[in-house]
Amino acid sequence: MKKMKRIKNIELMKNTKKAGRFTAATFMCALLLALLLCGCSDGKNVTDGTGQDDQAAQNYPVGSYERKAADKAASGEEDDDGEVIRFGSKSIFKGIEMECDENGEIVCTEEDGALWYKITDKRFGSYRKFKNFVKQKSGSKAVDELSQYFGERDGALYFVDGARNRTVKDKSQYYLDDSSRLTVSVNHTEDCRKKYGLYRSHINFVRKKGVWKLDSLALYNE
Repeated sequence: MKKMKRIKNIELMKNTKKAGRFTAATFMCALLLALLLCGCSDGKNVTDGTGQDDQAAQNYPVGSYERKAADKAASGEEDDDGEVIRFGSKSIFKGIEMECDENGEIVCTEEDGALWYKITDKRFGSYRKFKNFVKQKSGSKAVDELSQYFGERDGALYFVDGARNRTVKDKSQYYLDDSSRLTVSVNHTEDCRKKYGLYRSHINFVRKKGVWKLDSLALYNE
């Protein structure tokens, strides 16, 4: 009886060893397969399930300031670290009317590294009238702060982004809310970055009853 029991124990041990070898072999095969699959995709672009290359779909590195700024501008939002100068309904101006072309689009003149937008608001027929308005509403300090963003040419008042050596490198535009809002995203030059720390600005316009008005200017400093 003891002999029979011993034989069964030996057979059980053999079967256990076989099962262990089988399990280990299976695990190794699965591991090798996983490594091969990872190796095949290493260094390759990954698609998002739509067949479009994910890296090709991204204009900027994920997490970079440029990607963040582009997303913010496209959604009509401003970055938390930006200084915002308001000209719209929450300001003393309640919006400043801008010049438009025959198609109803805002006119912008790019000259000497600056963007010039002509103001057609009847309240501000000249730079002097604009300064008097600001001084009366907000005081002399506000006049000094805003003077760098406004100028006069040929007897007309202009809003200017890029004056006083804050030169513009390039710009892009985003229409939002069924084309009732326009954001002009401006990149400033390296010299501007070094001298003033200013590397980007957003000019925001809103269209109400077919009229485009200056709404705000957001400045981003390092």
